[in-house]
Amino acid sequence: MPCLTFNLDQNGPLLELMVGVSQPRLEALKKAGEIAPEPVRVRGLIDTGASCTCIDPSVIQSLKLPPTGSVGISTPSTGSSQHTCNQYDVSIGLIHPDLVYTIHVLPVIESQLSKQGIYALIGRDVLSNCLLVYNGHINAYTLAF
Repeated sequence: MPCLTFNLDQNGPLLELMVGVSQPRLEALKKAGEIAPEPVRVRGLIDTGASCTCIDPSVIQSLKLPPTGSVGISTPSTGSSQHTCNQYDVSIGLIHPDLVYTIHVLPVIESQLSKQGIYALIGRDVLSNCLLVYNGHINAYTLAF
């Protein structure tokens, strides 16, 4: 099991990852004779409070992804009402020096994140495939997958 240990950034547990089109979309594009957009390397924040992974609209646009639906989300800022967000299918690659651990199909929601200096919130949908150890005493976190 690959294991990564990083120092905590002042903004929390940040991680580089690759976001690309989902495996089924990649196959459909190839079958249609089209070239798939290259995966995008982004900076993501691990967020154990997020039930699903969120991606900035700029990444969605660069991958030319059509929405697969919409979902209502609740956040502290939405109060008792829900906010509707577009949903997309992507592939996510967690980067390790020796390999990339890829989830080939992952439904994500679109969320404005770039103003915070990140382009992804890595939610519990991804973390459910990993072991996360947050060690504040040594200002580090470890992610195994």
